[in-house]
Amino acid sequence: MEEKVTVPATPAQESTPRPDEELLPPLVQDNITNEKFISAIIPDVKAGTSVVVCSKPGDPTTGGWPAQSADSANLPDTNNNYFVCSTFRPCDDGSFKVRKEQFVACYGLLLDDVGTKVPLDQLGDFLPSCLIETSPSNYQALILFKEPVTDLALLHSLLDALIAKGLCDPGATGPATRWARLPNGINGKEKYRDEKGEPFRCNLTQWNPERRYTPDEIIAGLRLELPEKKEVGSRRIADDVFTPQANENPVITALKNRGLYKTPLGSGKHDITCPWVQEHTDQLDNGAAYFEPDDVYPLGGFCCHHSHREQYHIKELLEYLGVPSSEARNKPVIRVVSGELHRVVDAAERELARGGNFYQYGGMIASVSTDPSTGNPSIAAIGMSALTRQLSVIAIWEKSTSGKGWTRCDPPTRHTSILYDSKHFQYLPPLAGVARQPYFRESDGGLVIEPGYDERSKMFGVFDPRQFSIPQELSFDAAQAALVLLEDLLVEFHFVSPADKSAALSAIFTAVVRPTLPHAPAFHVKAPSYGSGKSYLCELIGAFASPGSNAKVSYPKTSEEASKAILSLLLTNPAVIEFDDMDTDWIPHGIVLRTLTAENITDRILGYSKTATVSTRTLFLGSGNNVGPVRDLLRRVLTIQVDPRSSTPATIQYQGTPVEQVRKERGKYVAAVLTIIQAWRQCGAPKTEVESIVSFGGAWSDYCRQPLLWLGCPDPASTLLEQVKHDPDADALGCLMFEWRHRFGSAPTTVRKAVAAALDDEDLMDALREFPVEEKGFINRSKLGWVLKKNANRIVNGFEFQKAEADGRTAWRVVEVTKEKEA
Repeated sequence: MEEKVTVPATPAQESTPRPDEELLPPLVQDNITNEKFISAIIPDVKAGTSVVVCSKPGDPTTGGWPAQSADSANLPDTNNNYFVCSTFRPCDDGSFKVRKEQFVACYGLLLDDVGTKVPLDQLGDFLPSCLIETSPSNYQALILFKEPVTDLALLHSLLDALIAKGLCDPGATGPATRWARLPNGINGKEKYRDEKGEPFRCNLTQWNPERRYTPDEIIAGLRLELPEKKEVGSRRIADDVFTPQANENPVITALKNRGLYKTPLGSGKHDITCPWVQEHTDQLDNGAAYFEPDDVYPLGGFCCHHSHREQYHIKELLEYLGVPSSEARNKPVIRVVSGELHRVVDAAERELARGGNFYQYGGMIASVSTDPSTGNPSIAAIGMSALTRQLSVIAIWEKSTSGKGWTRCDPPTRHTSILYDSKHFQYLPPLAGVARQPYFRESDGGLVIEPGYDERSKMFGVFDPRQFSIPQELSFDAAQAALVLLEDLLVEFHFVSPADKSAALSAIFTAVVRPTLPHAPAFHVKAPSYGSGKSYLCELIGAFASPGSNAKVSYPKTSEEASKAILSLLLTNPAVIEFDDMDTDWIPHGIVLRTLTAENITDRILGYSKTATVSTRTLFLGSGNNVGPVRDLLRRVLTIQVDPRSSTPATIQYQGTPVEQVRKERGKYVAAVLTIIQAWRQCGAPKTEVESIVSFGGAWSDYCRQPLLWLGCPDPASTLLEQVKHDPDADALGCLMFEWRHRFGSAPTTVRKAVAAALDDEDLMDALREFPVEEKGFINRSKLGWVLKKNANRIVNGFEFQKAEADGRTAWRVVEVTKEKEA
């Protein structure tokens, strides 16, 4: 820590007496820059936000307040330098504006004119975090929070309390957006210039950024009194825009006050004494109930089983109790106040979040919906019309009508569209995806067995935990018993090798734990002919992922088609996407590659003028006859080969119906997978020494590979490793290198010369034709150049193509790679 030193007053300041000098602590200076000052005040600026500053030469009262990020700002000490003790999001165009709609968090309160308008002794024993002299004997004090405050209503309450205590200028506004002076700079106002015309220089007189307070400590230390919330009937008024829902239903409160309330009956129904009990036969006090409001009965309901039931309804009950219909609805009120657009939108989002049914998902507002016929949940992005309807359900909206006060209205289109088009949300909880069975939390590996929203993983579970029973005794024997249960489902599939069966088991494991895995390979079921059980195996694997069916689509033929199709499918966070009966190989479209190795993808939503970032935690399956992954997908798609060895496999008779078994007792079979994984972990998570797979060597290996190896199964990833090692493209490239080196040695050779040489070199020509470079019977030199560029420096069989130069043109040569480089 730098040593603090006392700073003598400058000659220009000596002539100015300091009021209450005995109360002012010694002048100290840390010799810190404005940048260090800001970093100490706001040490934890979150990604995507920034501290904003403003630097103005001369008289600061002229011109506007151009805000810029503190990260890139120039703050010369010859300028008036300001900052805001809050962080902000950038606007859509990347610029910064000190507005409430861009506000993220406030780190402290500013007291201005301390020493002049606010006497120092008025602070009592309370010590601010820092003092800066901004004009002769006039200070600004910063009171820093222990934790950033994001509640604007609380900040306004604190400011109002400071003003009421006389500790702040009554004209002060915007506790989260007030400009404060930085310690290194001037006060360029003309009235503060000295005899030589030099401006007053700001001085940091007290510097204790570690001195921070909670709002309660500030209230207690300064003896503040927060303004009381006004009461209107039983409703608390928070501010001019938002009136929260009453803590207790106003009708129930009125019934209790009248002595008519008895007891709750559940589901919003309450047993009460009928106000007209004297009209009952023998004045019996029974048979009357009040029903709380819902979507069908917005004012609630009243029913009495006695003879006057047709005479008295909810309207008469409200009139008797003196409860206005606006209060009987028991909803919060949002008022459309001119000039408060951001607060209106914030109130709408806050109430939308408070209901617990809506989330932010990839920059969209979404909810979780469940198919009533299958019980399969999915994420549903809300549209503009649906959002408007929902906002009308969750709150009462009011607008000011000239001469008539406040009247009810629909949620305004302008405010609704701003909320709908938002890219960042303050109150809606983030949703990572949907889990259709108990799942492992990625952060700590804990097994989440409770449905609903999990704040730590941001997952929403839709399942009945009673259906997924895991043995209390987790041992190797318990894991073996669970494996036998799973293997019984596969006995009639004609796997080419034991490794293929193990790969199928790994696919089942992946289906169960896919919500936990940031990355996972796709699985492709390959057979020599139709009727071999490819699609049925995919259905069986998918049954472990979801109570619903796989989302079956054709494999996209173009990259554009792939981008549209895959993004639209992932928007709903499906459990499985299956490319059924593929008639082409897995073409390595860019979005397919990203989907299998990235946690999220971002693209424009088809039919909308906005982009979405969606989770890729979906299991991808494929099936086809003699087709499979190629090129970059060889290391991303694990192939499972089946072959009944029959000329008419479609006529083979099968005894079992494993898909139907799993659909019927899905909880039992999913629990078997969870049992194996938990038992492996309980036994110390022993690792079998196997070759690593770069893309899937972490969580996927721990959940879907190592537990099977522990139980003695063949390596389920062996087919993936074989694909990588025996890449047909690599074989073709190795052949081309051999023929190229045989013809040209290691001399740099242009594409033009190579094509010409191939005309009388049949072996070289055949090697070239292994690549898509032929056009109308001739080698297209541009296509060949692209192939060489794409494969430059790729090592095959100890050789590589290297870019060179010959005759002033780009050339290529094949060189032998040293062992050190190859390693």
